[in-house]
Amino acid sequence: MSCTCYMKLTPPPLTNQIATFGKALVAEAGAILHGQEPVTASEQHARMSVCISCNFYDQGKCLLCNCDMNRKTGFRTAQCADNPPKW
Repeated sequence: MSCTCYMKLTPPPLTNQIATFGKALVAEAGAILHGQEPVTASEQHARMSVCISCNFYDQGKCLLCNCDMNRKTGFRTAQCADNPPKW
């Protein structure tokens, strides 16, 4: 008999979350300055579909990185926090 159990994940410390968000903003600004197109609505919808079906998705947040996925999926330079990333 096998059991697939998920232990409760503790979100990263707030200082790590702030640092990660700051890096994401800088990366996104760099992408915009270099002419990269923003994420389209269909790309963001596809990313959110992956998130919603993921075991780490809980009430709009990722349990791995504690990000608001409705926002993160709209960043061109962002990627899923899972290893390997799902998008």
